[in-house]
Amino acid sequence: MLGVAGIVIAGTVALGHLDGSDSASPTAVPPVAAPVDENGVPILSLPEPDPAEEPQDTAGECRADRGDQKTGAGVIAAFNFAYYNQRNGEAARAVATPTSTVQPGPELQRFIDAVPLGTNYCQKITALSDGVYLVDLSVMRPGQPVERGTQTVTTAHLDGRWYVDAFT
Repeated sequence: MLGVAGIVIAGTVALGHLDGSDSASPTAVPPVAAPVDENGVPILSLPEPDPAEEPQDTAGECRADRGDQKTGAGVIAAFNFAYYNQRNGEAARAVATPTSTVQPGPELQRFIDAVPLGTNYCQKITALSDGVYLVDLSVMRPGQPVERGTQTVTTAHLDGRWYVDAFT
């Protein structure tokens, strides 16, 4: 059964964390403190992607790029990139609003650490309305069948950047 952490654990919005058990315990990646702007809003510092990496029109396409904070869909991609590629709870939390139900970085890190190393993902992000998206997430854990789930993600535009806000 597929369950997104935001559904399985009240208040947890680890969009990329799907319920599943794995007997191997992955090595924890130490979290890195996320920088904040003058208003205390977290800032995700991602290196600028190469132009070849920039997604073109990704509507309806499955993507696993680094994302950005320029659009609602981009920040959802950035959250999952921090979660799966960087395996960093602080970096994932940094792209959530200060009032979001996303768990604090150290709590989020526990969910990330439970995801087996080598897990890949792909997400289709479809706009439902202004700042609200349907996310169809496929997770490929090593040696296991693909798990798939959908979730509605609300984003917010604050001080010129987009942030994830609510996962339902």
